This record gives sequence, structure tokens and C-alpha cells, in this order.
Amino acid sequence: MKNLLLIILTLNFGLTFSQNIELIESRNFDGAIFPKTYDIPLTENPSIEKRFTPTKEEIVELEKQLRSQIKEINKNKPNQGKHYGPIIHKRLKKYDRQYIGFIDQYGQRVIHVNFIWNGYSIWESIRGWTKPDDSWKTEWQMWFDGGSRFWNINYIIDKKEFVDFSVNGVA
Repeated sequence: MKNLLLIILTLNFGLTFSQNIELIESRNFDGAIFPKTYDIPLTENPSIEKRFTPTKEEIVELEKQLRSQIKEINKNKPNQGKHYGPIIHKRLKKYDRQYIGFIDQYGQRVIHVNFIWNGYSIWESIRGWTKPDDSWKTEWQMWFDGGSRFWNINYIIDKKEFVDFSVNGVA
């Protein structure tokens, strides 16, 4: 049994790092660019023909557009403040990002972005929230609650437009 577990862990480790996830860092954000071949767990992945790997230049432009548009996108502040978590547009730099590209039903190149809160304070620790580890750099993250500590959005590259803004609820 131990040998089987060791084999599974070794294979998993090898598969995780063989997928060429590229890290991108700046003074405004840290992110991980997932390649078109990455299989997102627990989802129906689009066919490889309907996926692409975003470039660093596309990510930099996305982030520039996000900084200029986030206050308007977030005007209703869903699931934010008090026990829900931070106000997103006020704390944008405190989120780590994950990026993956796909081609939508209209043939548009879209970058899906996951945002993972990385601004934990002593007060959040007292309330039971703990800072996530660095697995976001190598494994696609899926969170089903946590309020505004976890959210996502899609960016249509050619239109420089954000759609499908979604903030997690709190269980």
C-alpha cells in the first residue's frame, strides 16, 4: 500500500510540473499562466482546439484594463465587506491570480482569471481564516465559499472587455 501511494504521489508531482505553468510577477500582481494543455480538475475542459496559452503581454494588458475598470465592474460589491471579505477594487493588489485561455462560442479569445486572497491579517487569522499555501502556482484552485477572498472574471482580449464577474458566497 505504501508503495502504491508513493507511485501515485510521484506521478502526480511529475504531471503537475510537466505542464509548464509560467509565473508572472510585477509590483501590482503575481500570477500563474496555465498552458492550453492543462486539465482543470472537476470540469469539462474545452477541446485543445478551443484553448490557448495567454502570453505575458496579454496578461499585462488585461491587468492594465482591470485596474482602470474594476471600480465600475465592482460597483454593486457582491459578497464583500463585513464578514464577506475585502472590498475587491480597494484591495486588488492583494490577490494572487491564475490565468487560462479559451475560445468562446463566438470564436473570441478569452482569458479566465481566478483571484485568490493573499492579504491575510492577524484579525482574519483570529476569525479562522488562514493564508493559502503556494499551490496556486502549480494547481488550478477551486473554492466554493470564502466571500470576496475568492472571485473570478473573464476577459475578452480583442474587445478589452470583462464579463462574467463572479464573487464567491459565504457558507
